[in-house]
Amino acid sequence: MSKTLPLILIVGIAFVFSFNVSCERPYRTLADSLYHVAGERYSYNLNEVEDKYFLPYVLEEVSGLTLYGDHQVAMINDEEGRIFIYDLDKKDIVKAIRFGGSGDYEGIEIIDNTAYILKSNGDLFYFEISEEREVEAKRIETPLSKDNDLEGLGYDPKRNRLMLVCKGKSEIDKKNVSGQAVYGYDLDQQDFKKDPEFSISKKDLKEFFEDAKDQAYDAGKITFRPSGIALHPFDGLWYMIASVGKLLIVVNDEGEIQASYPIPPRLLSQPEGICFLPNGNMLISSEGEGDRGYMIEYEMTTLK
Repeated sequence: MSKTLPLILIVGIAFVFSFNVSCERPYRTLADSLYHVAGERYSYNLNEVEDKYFLPYVLEEVSGLTLYGDHQVAMINDEEGRIFIYDLDKKDIVKAIRFGGSGDYEGIEIIDNTAYILKSNGDLFYFEISEEREVEAKRIETPLSKDNDLEGLGYDPKRNRLMLVCKGKSEIDKKNVSGQAVYGYDLDQQDFKKDPEFSISKKDLKEFFEDAKDQAYDAGKITFRPSGIALHPFDGLWYMIASVGKLLIVVNDEGEIQASYPIPPRLLSQPEGICFLPNGNMLISSEGEGDRGYMIEYEMTTLK
């Protein structure tokens, strides 16, 4: 692989590749071994766990995840209107705040001590975090609906804008959108932008893989239905994770794919939340599938 390739290129998605070689090793093992890095300064190896945090059973269906201070993260259970503050040093919940009734809550961001929660139908809820254990959240209605199946919520500090990720359909008002769209909500103007910030299509993924590949693969099996998004604290790129498709991709503000990471299902059975720690380490949360939910921490590698 040429050293002039512009960015981290990690191609080895288990469900994507169909190899033209015979090998006695299991298919999953072979796919996981295809780990290629070139260019760029930061990288993560999703097969190497820095730390693992098992969550209380109340977070069996953990979904959204965001940083809250240097050593704490905030998360939600996608069936219950509560946020949970988890201390990474104590490895336990230190606070829970109820903000609403039952519902399909999928994303969370905390901005200047205001918590924003995304529901799968596109509604946003927000409230100030205080010592209260129960609050009345305000609601923001957007043009999105349950057909869009929103699952990811991020924050763009440069434009003071929330980023809402469609796992389902991307269209609004029957306006055609190619791929999975990311919409913006301007917090200064309190205005939803009906044109996507960007979208990721199968065509985009195929073109990226064609440029980066060093193995044959089945382009027809490419699947990417994102369930989480987070902004990297150092390079300003968006990391988008998909449980459906077991893929993490890295894009710039224009939605141009910069890197791809195959997600090992043996480590992350149903990844839905992602955030970064101040040191650049990455946290990914996964539902427990009948057991406890958990988070995995991955160490950031600085490439020379």
